[in-house]
Amino acid sequence: MKIPRPRTRLMVSLTPPPYCWSMARTSSSSAPGRSLPLALAQSLYLMLGMLAVSALAGVLLTAFFLPAVSASSAVAKDGVALFESYPSELEVDPLNEASRIEAADGSLLATFYTENRIMVPLEEISPHMQHAVIAVEDRRFYEHGGVDPRGLVRAFASNAAGSDTQGASTLTQQYVKNALLMDAVQRNDQEEQIEATEQTYGRKAREAKLALSLEKQWSKDEILNAYLNVAQFGPSQYGVETGARHYFSKHAEELNPGEAALLAGITNGPNQYDPVSHPEAGQKRRNEVLRDMLGQDFISQAEYDNYTAQPVEDMLDIQNVRAGCTSAGANGFFCDYVTRSLLNDPEFAPTYEERRKLLYGGGLTIKTTLDPAKQKTANEVLQRRVPGDSESGFGHSIVTVEPGSGNILTMAQNREFNPHAEVEPGETAINYNVPRTLGGSSGFPVGSTFKPFVLQQWLKSGHSIYDKVSTGRETMKTFPAQCLPRGRWYEEPGYNPDNAVSVPISPMETVLNGTKFSINTAYANMARQIDLCKIAEGARDIGVVPATHNPFDPATWNNDISDVYGSELAPAVVVLGEVRISALDMANSYATWAAGGTYCKPQAIAEVVDRNGDAMETSGAECHQAVDKEVADAITWTLQQDLEDPKATGKGKVIPGHPAGGKTGTSGSQFHTWYVGFTRQMSTAVWFGHPNGNVRPGGFSVDGEALHSGKVWGNTVSLPTWQEYMAKAHEGLPSEPFPAKPKDETKSAANQAVQKGVVPDVSGMVLSEAKAALEAAGYSHEVKQEPSGSVGKWYVIGTEPRPGSKLPEDETVVIRQSNGQG
Repeated sequence: MKIPRPRTRLMVSLTPPPYCWSMARTSSSSAPGRSLPLALAQSLYLMLGMLAVSALAGVLLTAFFLPAVSASSAVAKDGVALFESYPSELEVDPLNEASRIEAADGSLLATFYTENRIMVPLEEISPHMQHAVIAVEDRRFYEHGGVDPRGLVRAFASNAAGSDTQGASTLTQQYVKNALLMDAVQRNDQEEQIEATEQTYGRKAREAKLALSLEKQWSKDEILNAYLNVAQFGPSQYGVETGARHYFSKHAEELNPGEAALLAGITNGPNQYDPVSHPEAGQKRRNEVLRDMLGQDFISQAEYDNYTAQPVEDMLDIQNVRAGCTSAGANGFFCDYVTRSLLNDPEFAPTYEERRKLLYGGGLTIKTTLDPAKQKTANEVLQRRVPGDSESGFGHSIVTVEPGSGNILTMAQNREFNPHAEVEPGETAINYNVPRTLGGSSGFPVGSTFKPFVLQQWLKSGHSIYDKVSTGRETMKTFPAQCLPRGRWYEEPGYNPDNAVSVPISPMETVLNGTKFSINTAYANMARQIDLCKIAEGARDIGVVPATHNPFDPATWNNDISDVYGSELAPAVVVLGEVRISALDMANSYATWAAGGTYCKPQAIAEVVDRNGDAMETSGAECHQAVDKEVADAITWTLQQDLEDPKATGKGKVIPGHPAGGKTGTSGSQFHTWYVGFTRQMSTAVWFGHPNGNVRPGGFSVDGEALHSGKVWGNTVSLPTWQEYMAKAHEGLPSEPFPAKPKDETKSAANQAVQKGVVPDVSGMVLSEAKAALEAAGYSHEVKQEPSGSVGKWYVIGTEPRPGSKLPEDETVVIRQSNGQG
């Protein structure tokens, strides 16, 4: 049997005619057989009860709830009229139920609630728990029809004698009372909250009438189940499952008689009998419930003796659950991103308030894309290399997106999530990885990691990576920019970029070399041949806009690009990366190239399931082909050369067994450094810098390597962090090949020297170039690493067979690669 979980307001019809008692309504959980005298006595009570709820229901119930009155005909008529004036429907919203945010493996990240309640069906609640509440709250639960005849007559006699008013509330009546109160609380209706709790005869009469009707609509087990899910089992614990987890760190179905008795006793005074704050009162109350259970043969004498002798402190295994992302630990920033994404998603619910209500009371299960193992690795690497509470104050972050899906696998930074006003060193509420609207700051300047967007437009315009461009330094006063006035960008005295390369460069270099060695002047000259606006448009096409823009605002994507970038649409910004972009958007845009040009919106939420187990609508990843595959593949292969070539900015820091590529980035004055790189399975952005301002790193060490101000680049801190994390994250994954080398339409001498059936000379090449040459000659290949005193690490020493050897096509040639040990 499932818990009654109405998706709309619960409407239980109440009919005016007298309630017909049904002796057939019994349960397998009923009390043991009764003796004949006892049965006769109970029959008498039932007959009296039938009178109370049949033709004279109005009169007797009125007499029950009013102080001693005479049963005159006038009073009887007034009583009937009063009783019939009460509501004929129990109309309540579904109870608030805690929502769960889960990682991809189903592990809990955080809980959200206004009332901490977890709904469970009756079969997942221990029979001992069911017996305990029946024993202490309503021992004739399976015998009455919503209002207990015995209790009614007893209370009537007591009230008629002038004693204190007695309510004789059954479990059904208590459920009605709690349901009405919770409904008023959820709707923030102060007047109805008072009405649901006021000590008046009118309230009790209304509850009795609703209870009588509810028993016609639901089975006894459904009512018991509903009660166990609505009642308060601790100061902030609603429902028996939540109470069991809080006090005993176990599920409700695992409760033993002693634990069940403790919980059942708490409902009468959630604060008064809280065994944590008041252990003596809690223990005394537990023993009272156990005595009632013994008296009704729910437990044996031996069980009673055992559980009453146990100190209440020895029973407890407290599990405090805090609402919100502060309980998510190192996953707090990802959790915060998930909630902000959901609260901003119009597909989830039309208004912000509706979305918030669902999150905090809808009993949702929010299944996310977070990979806990990779997240743990990322946090460990970051905290070891740049501890969050170090005196330097520098920040370090990692975010990973899956190419082809947009799934966010990792979102980590060297800080603890703390959204409160009081923060300690190493804590913050700012997510270094995401745009401002989703909990980030204004982003950080991305440096040369923006150059591949220039390369993308270069290739889209019909150019090639083998084209040569000038590397000469000069003042550049104008750049094409069709979206700006007069169609150009102008600056006085002009733009004069410098280079910071570690290898000799020629006056003219190929675009391939300009990328590998990150030659600023080469890229500035490329931009002069295309268009600044189109570069920025192409970046926006794959999700890259300034981090200050709202990704949920259509204007961000539909406005003219000049409005999006404003005064920042300049060569220093869209060529050399002084624009502030979020790390998430950088990782996701690079993932587009790794996926052959397929762009997917970053996605943290895999599925949202409501309390009934049904999937709810969310925006989703929204994937589409944003870049021609040929262009994307050329960028992927080019960035592979940047990483594999030890002389390039990637320094040969490859991922063993996995083709990879990427780009370093260093902002002006070296305030912020980056590495963004990818394999076919993951695209990861790593940022390093000071989150509170422009501060040059220096004067401290990272992994034992001293940093000196003015000498920190993208490959100094961020690249080694990227390599270590990516290598660990790829352990056990299959190797997925990268695209082949783009065709060189210039037909270089090296390409012309490759002949089918002849082993080419690939010595001195990087691995991907050597593979491409062998494939062009018709051969497959395998790689053998060996020491060399004359050939640098990762470069090719030679082949087996030797270059020039004639060998039939489709044979395998061994590439001898240096491992740098000579």
